[in-house]
Amino acid sequence: MDGDNFKTLLKTAGALLARRAFSRGELRNRLAKAGRDHEIEAVLDRLEQLNLLTRDEGWGPAKVRDSLLRRGVSPETAAAAMQRVGDETDARAALTQYLRKHCAKTGAPSGPVAVRRLVLHLRRRGFDDDAIRGALKQTVPAALLERLETGE
Repeated sequence: MDGDNFKTLLKTAGALLARRAFSRGELRNRLAKAGRDHEIEAVLDRLEQLNLLTRDEGWGPAKVRDSLLRRGVSPETAAAAMQRVGDETDARAALTQYLRKHCAKTGAPSGPVAVRRLVLHLRRRGFDDDAIRGALKQTVPAALLERLETGE
């Protein structure tokens, strides 16, 4: 394989990944005109080694399913994948982990308005209300959650 072409493909892939996350197949399609199949596969393998293709986005099940469907995955395949992932992972634990990371960056919510914003943020990420409530109970003071639930 030509080392210069490998570097060029890697640079192109890096520029694409800097804008948004791509699946391996999407990135392969984007690079198809720039190199031969074996060169592209070598670049994709290297990106996977660097953990650049498998990002932990902190998405809930609904967002993952919608993303799969938008990217052209058949509904049957998406449902089977979601079932398999659901069997292998703990969605609440993933949400709790994401919530801790998020609060470490932005700070824990200090009032009811901040908690409402956080709930809306988590809903947009595809988490359901029961999972959100469970995760917030571990992160937000009980008095603040009570104020939110009673509407004060």
